[in-house]
Amino acid sequence: MANGAEELLDEIVTGEVTGEEERCSHTDLAGFKANVEGAQMSFDLLKPVAAKNDAALVAELDKQFGALNTLLDQYRADKAGYGFTPYDKVGKEQRKELSDAVNALAEPLSELAAAVVK
Repeated sequence: MANGAEELLDEIVTGEVTGEEERCSHTDLAGFKANVEGAQMSFDLLKPVAAKNDAALVAELDKQFGALNTLLDQYRADKAGYGFTPYDKVGKEQRKELSDAVNALAEPLSELAAAVVK
């Protein structure tokens, strides 16, 4: 499950952030958000075990998920749903910021599996 969460973030970096995955519909941010939610759900399910073994890692993951979700929320056109700014309207600097936020989360998330099996 922890490895699956990491794979969801890898998918964002390799497809969503580049804009290649939805190059015609420009709905990349909706897919991006769905992948983050999937990774977070996996983390939330593993959190009780991970917290016993590595509380600092869990705190860092909570922080990084929060930061990434806050950043993504800036692009929500519909706060109640999955309406996001079309990705072709997201500038190069903003895409870099999104990519950096995913990478900041991916690094500690890669340690989750080890924290669960300690």
